[in-house]
Amino acid sequence: MRIIVGALWLVLFLVLFAFAVNNTAPADLHFFAGMSWSAPLIALLLAFFLAGFACCFIALMPTWVRQRVELRRLRRLAPHKPDGMPAAGSARAPTSEESADAIASIARGARTTT
Repeated sequence: MRIIVGALWLVLFLVLFAFAVNNTAPADLHFFAGMSWSAPLIALLLAFFLAGFACCFIALMPTWVRQRVELRRLRRLAPHKPDGMPAAGSARAPTSEESADAIASIARGARTTT
């Protein structure tokens, strides 16, 4: 499986490299007031891709930080496992009735919190 994934990454790299080599012609980017910038097309594509990535990263930052704070709070509130408890994975699976009760209690809690 690792060989297949590695081969797919290699193919993707080669396709993108061939795309970059075929788009080295100079391109003009015209701004307002008669200003322009001349650069290879692939450089412009890369610059705008990185700018878009940076904008998306910055836009997602508040949500990511909020989720990390909430996760840290929930981990602090979670009860610790006593020494006599079985290891994770060796316990029995909950029945469908227990699962339904757990889902209902979570839904009630979600409706009451803000």
